[in-house]
Amino acid sequence: MSLQYPSVQKVLVFGGTHGNELSGVYLAKHWKKHSSFVQRSSFETILEETNPAAVKNCKRYIDTDINRCFTDEILSESNPPEYEKQRAHQLNAQYGPKKSPSAIDFIIDLHNTTANNGVSFVVEDSADIFIMQSCAYVQANLGAPCRIFLTEDYPAYAVCSMAKHSLGVEIGPQPHGILRADVTLTMKRVVALLLDFTHLFNTGHEFPPTQVDDIFRTKDRVDFPRDAQGDLNGVIHPSLQDNDWSRLNPGDPIFLTLDEEVITWPGVSSSNEMYVAFVNEAAYYEKNLAFWLCTRESKQVAGLRRGATDVEK
Repeated sequence: MSLQYPSVQKVLVFGGTHGNELSGVYLAKHWKKHSSFVQRSSFETILEETNPAAVKNCKRYIDTDINRCFTDEILSESNPPEYEKQRAHQLNAQYGPKKSPSAIDFIIDLHNTTANNGVSFVVEDSADIFIMQSCAYVQANLGAPCRIFLTEDYPAYAVCSMAKHSLGVEIGPQPHGILRADVTLTMKRVVALLLDFTHLFNTGHEFPPTQVDDIFRTKDRVDFPRDAQGDLNGVIHPSLQDNDWSRLNPGDPIFLTLDEEVITWPGVSSSNEMYVAFVNEAAYYEKNLAFWLCTRESKQVAGLRRGATDVEK
């Protein structure tokens, strides 16, 4: 079975959602000057710097994380004082309103992570066949592993959630505030594949039903060990460090306290195998997050072709 989706008229590529994640920042700047790389004849590609003040200061944000500002509650606030909330309102007015019929068709939001994630996509809705087929296309053509970090069990608050189809691109490891050639060129290749996929879709290519693998569904957050005052009192265990997407078994070391005591994983009450993601991400220290726990799954995805104005089965 193939589903019909309307053609994509505009694709918005965001760089600088976090001002110190520099691959997206500088690729977007470069493509604004040299746009032929991102332009395709069947749709318009728009390049936008999400958080200009944070980019100027090479900081994740100024007042608050803009990538948590696209909730209905925040978007409905009247004259919020925080810079990022004001910017969220501006962007939602320009490219939204969020999830409305007039919202932009497709947003690709570019991020770096300090975690050893390789290439991963943040997907907020696995029922979106356009997005899942685009992920499958990249998985088949990138020549490197590409995982899907599925967040649909959590509220959609990210910048890209404005669009009809939204995709966050996370590539690492790259320290914040610098550029690595391998990471940045990989991001360039991923964006090209996503734009190629969109052009193929728009020009009548039919994507057959497929199985999408390496889907990691977010289940829980794990914080660092802390002392009675709430101060961090341990680090990621060396055997877990840089092993993102690996399976976590009961008894596996996860932390090493500053007194060099090993803390092991006790397991969970469910029978699901658990995997780790975004291990020791620098930006998550303020969020009391050492790593994410995920389950791993595959999904049969319906075929996709361009069709009527509304989605039809």
